[in-house]
Amino acid sequence: MRMRVLGPVEVEVDGSVLDLGAPKPRQVLAVLALHRGQPVSPETIAGALWGDQPPASHAVTIQGYVSSLRKALEPERAPRRAGTVIQTSALGYALRLPVDEIDAARLEMAVRSAGVVARTDRDRPWLIAGSPDPDQLGAAADLLDEAVAAWRGEPYADLADDPVIAVERRRLHEVRTAAVELRELIRMQRGDAAAAARRLETEVTGQPHRERLWLLYAAALVLAERQVDALAALRRLRDTLRDDLGVDASPAVGALETAILQQRVAAEPSARATTVLRVAVVDDHPMFRMGMTGLLGSLEGLELVGAAGESAGARALVARGVDVVLMDLDLAGESGIDLTRELVRDHPALKVLVMTMHEDDDHVAGALQAGAAGYLLKSAEADDVLRAIRGVARGELIIGSAVASAARSRLARP
Repeated sequence: MRMRVLGPVEVEVDGSVLDLGAPKPRQVLAVLALHRGQPVSPETIAGALWGDQPPASHAVTIQGYVSSLRKALEPERAPRRAGTVIQTSALGYALRLPVDEIDAARLEMAVRSAGVVARTDRDRPWLIAGSPDPDQLGAAADLLDEAVAAWRGEPYADLADDPVIAVERRRLHEVRTAAVELRELIRMQRGDAAAAARRLETEVTGQPHRERLWLLYAAALVLAERQVDALAALRRLRDTLRDDLGVDASPAVGALETAILQQRVAAEPSARATTVLRVAVVDDHPMFRMGMTGLLGSLEGLELVGAAGESAGARALVARGVDVVLMDLDLAGESGIDLTRELVRDHPALKVLVMTMHEDDDHVAGALQAGAAGYLLKSAEADDVLRAIRGVARGELIIGSAVASAARSRLARP
């Protein structure tokens, strides 16, 4: 049995797609798949299906939807016998499928395994470090091809937008982009730069602010003997970042421009070790923690130390050695601002990057006053999060555009 959530929810058994019935049961299955085997309460399911106005008898209604799903997923199950695919407990309903039977999980596993084989220098991401085994590169490319081909549209398309779903969708978009980058990097390594350039051209058009895509695109153009086009692409990237975001391109862009002019794009990268930032997540929402840890685990140059939902866990993580903490301001009755003040006081080298839903002046001012080195909303894009982590680690003050006016007001005071 295979489940697809990278698009409308589908279940395939022996090559045939099952009829899951009406939209609501499909939505129930999507919610269960989203929680990756963890029990989901009827109230959580009701919130995903009906928002703030569930029917009075929603628990009974959901029970009926689960019953119809069990009939579709396990047609041979005897009446009154407990389900094995969808299990019931005192905590709610849980989907029990091997992780590699869900297309989203296979996409993540393909990226992780390819990232081990095709490791790059963070400052020169258009090159694969060392001399990887050709057979391993081929196997990684095949897994990436299969995983990317499974993408059929917006993940969990059956579910309406809410903050949790939005975070998970952004995370999966990021994982897909990482898969494309790795796949085309391997394609370039194996001598098919022209094909890589064609595929990457489509990607950079849809993601004009993602530097690594543009770096790979420019490198592929060079290897396909289109140096002029490569330099023009990097100039376009610089202009877009400056005009749209008000930021300068990273040093890697200048390094690639220099390498193009010196005709050494295909040279082996330096053997020096790159700095890896140790990052921790502190947030009391389990779905946000899961989404953010998955995102951080897919980004180069970062090492995820762990995640915590309360202050005691945060203190334990920081004690293990952390460079940057991503901090929520609401911690199940505790104050993220107070915890920020405490951690910065006890660990002077630590940088705290606030990630929250609060965009009002008081929260921004309080976090900065407590010693936070950055402030982003949870709606921030993956590239913005990565830039912010690296920025605060360098000692910069990073403020998201959505709260910039509040920050300016606070910083202008004596």
